[in-house]
Amino acid sequence: MMRHPFILAALGIGAVFLALHLSGGREFVGVLSGTIVGGPGSMGFGVVYALSWFGAVLVAPVLLLAGMADLLLGRVRR
Repeated sequence: MMRHPFILAALGIGAVFLALHLSGGREFVGVLSGTIVGGPGSMGFGVVYALSWFGAVLVAPVLLLAGMADLLLGRVRR
């Protein structure tokens, strides 16, 4: 079975977001509105969670579609 880097990257981004979400990162996203809940560590955690959310919503679907198109076009060429 061939591994496609676009699909693996999309799954990796989704896994990182899921791990941050399950560890409670959503609570610390208030840093985007200027309300800091906790210290600098929680502020960094909130920023990382927000970036991973944007990656999971904006980047991962594009990578997944590109990987699937590459996979299907590779099968058509054979």
